[in-house]
Amino acid sequence: MRNRTRIAAGTAAVLLGLQGCMISSRNWSFCQNEHAAPDIRIAGCSAVIDSGKESRRNLAVAFNNRGTAYSSKHDIGRAILDYDQAIRLNPDLALAFNNRGVAHSERGNLEQAFLDFDQALRLKPDFAEVFVNRGTGYLAKREFDRAILDFDQAIRLKPGLAEAFDDRGIARRNKGDLDLAIQDFDQAVRLKPDHATAFYNRGLAYAAKQDIDRAIADFDQAVQLKPDEAAAFFNRGVAYAAKRDVDHAIRDYDQAIRMKPEFAVAHNNRCWVRALANRDLEVALSDCNEALRLKPEAAGYLDSRGLVHFRMARYERAIADCDAALARNPRLASSLYIRGLAKRRSGDPGGDADIAAAKAIDPKVDRKFADYGIEP
Repeated sequence: MRNRTRIAAGTAAVLLGLQGCMISSRNWSFCQNEHAAPDIRIAGCSAVIDSGKESRRNLAVAFNNRGTAYSSKHDIGRAILDYDQAIRLNPDLALAFNNRGVAHSERGNLEQAFLDFDQALRLKPDFAEVFVNRGTGYLAKREFDRAILDFDQAIRLKPGLAEAFDDRGIARRNKGDLDLAIQDFDQAVRLKPDHATAFYNRGLAYAAKQDIDRAIADFDQAVQLKPDEAAAFFNRGVAYAAKRDVDHAIRDYDQAIRMKPEFAVAHNNRCWVRALANRDLEVALSDCNEALRLKPEAAGYLDSRGLVHFRMARYERAIADCDAALARNPRLASSLYIRGLAKRRSGDPGGDADIAAAKAIDPKVDRKFADYGIEP
């Protein structure tokens, strides 16, 4: 569940300059209705645009609004064309610059997005949503301090903007300021109690603090509010796995995979928890194979399959997978350790060196595996 940049439609405010007959007309009503289905908005705005009766300023509004409808359909190319037209017709329309910036962000064209957000703020310096949108761009670039400055500005301008607190919390969490991040997520859910993303993000922060029960409680809220979000089920599964609650972890990974069949890391994690628990190993192997089909170069997925082969006493295959994992990540302590154990059980004296190397990287690696009955 990622934080998403929002399109601030604001059509009612923009349309205040229209004559009453225009506002009340059916096509304008459809065009300016942010809650109408996108196709209805597109039809209404298109009728206004094609009427040949509107001023340049009113046409700019119609193009902007049609662009937001196309954006909601994920037709970003058409949306940008409409925002271009809106800006050509009314270069002072800050809303269109904001919305085009959002569209460029969604395409990954952050530099163009920043140009549009900057222009929107030159035209309307108190436009809080633009600060949020530009801040999310800085988040994407991992420029967390700049992102926080923008979110600070948004909160100063609009203290009730829950998204600004949520986004600032994300930036603070990424900086490792977990307590400050949780304070921001708290405020986001106070302002907007149905803010599924804020519950999810707070859950991630609690998980990072190893406060697993609180993390699970927040993920529970997130999936209740947004039951179609695979990432929330996945991360709740991770939390259950940390509690060694294998059944609940697998159920959550199952749900995440049902929603997103090519969710490679969910396949890997479901493989890993089964391997640690030493159960359903053929099923676990199938999951690891699927994860590697989706991401063949992932060292962690090779590491997981190596553990499955080790559990199945297929020591040559375990060693081969650990070799491949270590070729990609030479400091992967779990692969060194499992390879060392597999070599020992195969009668290869080189296993001791692998185990020692694993402990040098992670002094607790032997105890972690011993908890699951995996010992020299």
